[in-house]
Amino acid sequence: MIRILSPLLRRRPVAALLFGVLAVGACADPSGGAERRSASHPVPLTREAPEPDRIGAFQFRGAVELSGNPALGGLSGLAITDGGRQFVAVSDVGRVVLGRLRHENGRLVGVADLRAKDLPGIGPRRGRARENDSEEIVALPDGGWLIAFEGRHRILRYPPGFSGEPTALPLAEGIGDLPLNGGMEALTRLPDGRLLALGEGTDNGMPERPAWISRVPLTGPGDWGALTYRAAPGFRPTGAAALPNGDVLVLERYFSVLGGLAARIARVPGAALVPGAVVEGEELARIQPPLLLDNYEGIAAVPGPAGETLVYVVSDDNFNTTLQRTYLLMLALPDRPLAQAPGR
Repeated sequence: MIRILSPLLRRRPVAALLFGVLAVGACADPSGGAERRSASHPVPLTREAPEPDRIGAFQFRGAVELSGNPALGGLSGLAITDGGRQFVAVSDVGRVVLGRLRHENGRLVGVADLRAKDLPGIGPRRGRARENDSEEIVALPDGGWLIAFEGRHRILRYPPGFSGEPTALPLAEGIGDLPLNGGMEALTRLPDGRLLALGEGTDNGMPERPAWISRVPLTGPGDWGALTYRAAPGFRPTGAAALPNGDVLVLERYFSVLGGLAARIARVPGAALVPGAVVEGEELARIQPPLLLDNYEGIAAVPGPAGETLVYVVSDDNFNTTLQRTYLLMLALPDRPLAQAPGR
């Protein structure tokens, strides 16, 4: 049976309370560390008919649910490579999940050959230990990878294929002081090679979030400069994806006991990303009821065949397949702006 939303997630206040319990009391990793495989199937954007073809400034190009194996849950960071064909994500338990995207007539219809393997060199694996909470992934031009971790905050560089031990990047002053569960949820590489890191920070109701921009080359802690990212009220950044022109798409998540869950995508001008700046993105879309909704945490962007930008968004089910789902959305940002309709 195709699920639009689990019954509890449709009841927003109850869902929010349960989500809060899940997010704080993280579920143990159910896989035992072995490589696991899974399947996927399409899901509708909403119960309504006809199905909307837009979410804000984006064209909707399909959604799938990744299902069949709870060991492949907890996805928090996302990269799309190989010309838009390869799916690569990291989970909250130090695992990389890979698959092949399936498209038909320009729409996402599935993810094939889903599989997972543990990341090397990150310490003990006891559920969501401080050592292995991987939150963001960035593809590098040489085929290597950057992965940001929270708990013990750090950025590790992996060789192509995750085939060897990682090396640690120097961190900016202040990153180590982020909350255990509020670290670098968002990390992306700009076209000129600089890195942008956004901290989720504390749940204090303030829109300002800590951020850092690096120099090129990055050789020491002094090569980072601090700036401030201003999210929408009640939202916190959970993912970032650079665009070819240097702008950045930031994925933000909203959660409250009374208001439930929501997500938004904002576009930050690349020219604004300088040390000392206070930057605020233009909202391009808001994902909220009655649209397909869960805990969206990862975002990736790749060039499309017709000049558009293809954007993928993935949700983190917190390893609880009873109450939550792992969804992958495909959106398209046209090369020319559309008149926006917030949320839908």
